[in-house]
Amino acid sequence: MRVLVLGIGAVGEVIAKHLAGESGVSLSVADIDELRLRRIKRMLRSRVETRIVGGDGFDEVVKDADLVINSASPTINLELMKTCLRYGVNYMDLASDDVDKQLAMDRGWRRKEVLALICMGEDPGLSNIYARYAADKLDRVNSIKIRDGEYSKSRKYPLIALFSPEIFFDEILSPSLVYVNGRFRKLPALSGYEVYEFPEPVGKLSVYSVNHEEVYTLPRFIGKGVRYVDFKLALADELINATKLLKRIGLLRSRRMRVKNASVSPRDVFLALIPKPSEIAKHIEGYASLVVEVDGVSKGKAVTYTIYTLMSHEEANKLMRVNATSYLTGTVPAVAASMIARGEIDEVGVRVPEQLDPTPIVEQLTRHGILSYVESSEEKLLA
Repeated sequence: MRVLVLGIGAVGEVIAKHLAGESGVSLSVADIDELRLRRIKRMLRSRVETRIVGGDGFDEVVKDADLVINSASPTINLELMKTCLRYGVNYMDLASDDVDKQLAMDRGWRRKEVLALICMGEDPGLSNIYARYAADKLDRVNSIKIRDGEYSKSRKYPLIALFSPEIFFDEILSPSLVYVNGRFRKLPALSGYEVYEFPEPVGKLSVYSVNHEEVYTLPRFIGKGVRYVDFKLALADELINATKLLKRIGLLRSRRMRVKNASVSPRDVFLALIPKPSEIAKHIEGYASLVVEVDGVSKGKAVTYTIYTLMSHEEANKLMRVNATSYLTGTVPAVAASMIARGEIDEVGVRVPEQLDPTPIVEQLTRHGILSYVESSEEKLLA
């Protein structure tokens, strides 16, 4: 299978490193940045073909592929999906900025008998898979709660984003949605505060409600009477205070302004000063932790399943010279791509992760160092 990875930042690099050694996969990578392409070529040598993305659309890089993975930005999902559909090419992305518009394209993808697997990263992605795994063990699902416990500290960098800084600050500064009693409810930015106890050695972290794709898709596709879904992200007090200050003084404004002889956006300047996720791995400590709690009923008894994974940034740096967030986010689509290449995922249409059989995916992730744990009446290691 000819696989094209579009966007070679930290996450795209993880996907490419996994797939470069995969039998039955012919790998190409594409980016607008020639320096990134030369870097990945040095790493993978003859096992990868590099292609530059120009300003005239995606046709040239897409048309010869069997599967395209968008690890660049959710903002290009729809355009890229339309291009892939035109050429009958399978598609995958890691996150969405408009789930409804993507799902609305399902009929065209089914007609062409090709797959568009959307939101297949860590969260969304692995979080959805965990929710489906637990839901399959229940007769009725009452609630699904997702807690992202990623955190880091660094002696070198005073402010860090473990994934795309643009997406990170958009998420925490935007209103969020929760699903309550069959309806969506909007919450102000930086609300829903609670102290959540993550598995050791992470421990207690402050979390806040953040707008996330799982809240849109899980009520629709898990079914079983689910009445509540939310997503909360760990945000340190120092980060919250810094973000509020940056917003108050205008450094997060997108509107351009004149500074001497230049026209600049304060937000663009600020984001340019934040270290890229691909640069920070060897300079940070901490963990990425994902926990999914699913509460429901099985055989007439109330049951709560808690499924989680965690990885230290130090371990991810040893494995692939990336931070743990990048490793988790990139390994999930890489595993899915390998399964598609082997015919183990043979769906067609626009699909979300919770529509797939979770068990084989969890098993494959274990082989790539992502251990998944489930707790209910007893604790055991999945797969």
